[in-house]
Amino acid sequence: MDAFLVGATTAVALLIVAGLHRVWAGPTVFDRLVAIALVTANGVVIIVLLGAVLERPNLFFDIGISYALLAFLLPLALGRYFEQQIRERDARGGDGGAAGRTASSMREASGTTPGRETTPATSTGGAGHADGDAASDASASGEVSP
Repeated sequence: MDAFLVGATTAVALLIVAGLHRVWAGPTVFDRLVAIALVTANGVVIIVLLGAVLERPNLFFDIGISYALLAFLLPLALGRYFEQQIRERDARGGDGGAAGRTASSMREASGTTPGRETTPATSTGGAGHADGDAASDASASGEVSP
């Protein structure tokens, strides 16, 4: 019986490792939240199995119940928080506009890197700079800079 319990505990521990990989890899916040719920549920199973292995089931069962309550509330609270953050970002215009992007994603979208000037053709034939200085603003409006 003890060999079975140790084997089951080891198998559940391997499932926790697989769940931690999903927490780390993502790809979205909500995938990570589901993985956290999976890991915590497996943690409850391990706590109960350890209680059976150590022949103290009453103590470990109580700890497992308390941990399960916290494990149930954590993904709900985090999910609600992240959903609110996404709604606020979208309300500010972050659904594809520059306000919702980071500087690195904006550089990737425009194909520029810091310190490298680009000379895209404008409708007036002027040249712009990637760093957003006055020369690029003037050339975009058709003015000639000195």
